[in-house]
Amino acid sequence: MTKNGSLVKGVVAALMMVGIVACSENSSSPQAPQDLVAKNDHAGLETWYLKEAAHLRQRTKDMTAMVEQYQKTPGPSTPGAVSAKIVLVQHCQALESMYSKAADEADAMARAHRDLIGR
Repeated sequence: MTKNGSLVKGVVAALMMVGIVACSENSSSPQAPQDLVAKNDHAGLETWYLKEAAHLRQRTKDMTAMVEQYQKTPGPSTPGAVSAKIVLVQHCQALESMYSKAADEADAMARAHRDLIGR
């Protein structure tokens, strides 16, 4: 494997870990959603899902900014580095799409819990 190939895999692995940590970051919130479900607290669940949607939309914006930055930053003149940059852009775009879809789903869950309490 080339030096650039190893670098690409290392960078992609690091970005994936950042994504995993970011997704698990909210799991330690003061009122975990499973506690709210156990209490049948639909108002609390609506609030939790709204906060989660906002957090996910911020992650979407972060990934959009990263894509823009990768596209603006000139790459090295070596062919392997150019393909590495393409991989990074595609990775960020994939995360951007997943975060956006997850935010939409969180909004839908918030609406469902709002409907259950009759608001």
